[in-house]
Amino acid sequence: MGRYTPPFRNAKDLAKFGPRLEIEVGPPVLPNLKGLAADSNRVSRMPALIDTGASRTVLTPDAIQRVELPLIQYARMSRAGGMDDKVAVHVASIKFTNQKLAPIHVLEVFCCELPTQPVQCLIGRDILSQWLFVYNGKTGDWWVEEENAVIFIEPPDDIFG
Repeated sequence: MGRYTPPFRNAKDLAKFGPRLEIEVGPPVLPNLKGLAADSNRVSRMPALIDTGASRTVLTPDAIQRVELPLIQYARMSRAGGMDDKVAVHVASIKFTNQKLAPIHVLEVFCCELPTQPVQCLIGRDILSQWLFVYNGKTGDWWVEEENAVIFIEPPDDIFG
């Protein structure tokens, strides 16, 4: 079982900034995947925010461009303030750096600006559905646990062709 507990505990920071952790984003990690084989030189480390209001994991356009993530489709996305009709969906891998959580080798991520956030990634319920997530605002504690490592989350159709 993997577990991550942040190194610092501060109720005011948790209330102001939310539960954040560092991740490493890269292309999907599968050999011979229709030309999408992982390239270890194309990874980017960035802060992420756990967002229980986000159904899907989101990366900023800048984060996606830095790693050159493959575009797989366009989809509709609802968000606070409205609906976006054509949002780019990419395929990625996510490693939870400095944590005892298993990496996710294949994951669909939505591309969206996060203009008021100090992060480049929102970890949505697609990933959270694989974890136990505990948030204690009174004490400033939060942690995630995983019982079983899941390396694929909703891989795109026909990706294994």
